[in-house]
Amino acid sequence: MKRLYHSLTLALLALFSIAAAAQDFVWAPDFPVGSEIPSISAPDQNGDVQTLAELSGDKGLVLVLSRSFDWCPYCIAQLQQLVDVADEFEALGFNVATMTYDSLETLQGAEIDYETDFPLLRDEDTTHVSALGILNTEYEPGSRAYGIPYPGIFVLSPDGTVLAKFAEADYRDRPDFDYVLQAASEL
Repeated sequence: MKRLYHSLTLALLALFSIAAAAQDFVWAPDFPVGSEIPSISAPDQNGDVQTLAELSGDKGLVLVLSRSFDWCPYCIAQLQQLVDVADEFEALGFNVATMTYDSLETLQGAEIDYETDFPLLRDEDTTHVSALGILNTEYEPGSRAYGIPYPGIFVLSPDGTVLAKFAEADYRDRPDFDYVLQAASEL
């Protein structure tokens, strides 16, 4: 009985430790709701440079920052889900765009493969993920994955004010777009 009690105590401590660590996770910590992100200027899948003003709908922009549409199955699944709900965001006055470190060729392939009709932006030289403080530092320059962000979603006003943001501590978990849609509908 004493051994069972000890095992249960250890299991509960481990569970509370995991919960506490998850609560410590803050995505894009320098950009809380109400702050303004650095300006956006990035080429889309066609090589056309897009700015926040060009990307925004009447109410703003839902910007999804992803690791890669080439090799990340979680990002590809999230992109497919975004394709399914993009019209709902647009009906609320928010345009949709994604941003990865992928090459223009990879983004063009993703546009065709997943039938996107919104901009797929290329973050050249990790400009934006570095400015946002979400550059994944587990990878060194020169490695295949260098330049990927900790993935997440910003809901931005047309002037770049953070209206809402969504992210999970584990890159394999992605925010449910139902929550993002709910937040956007309340703005």
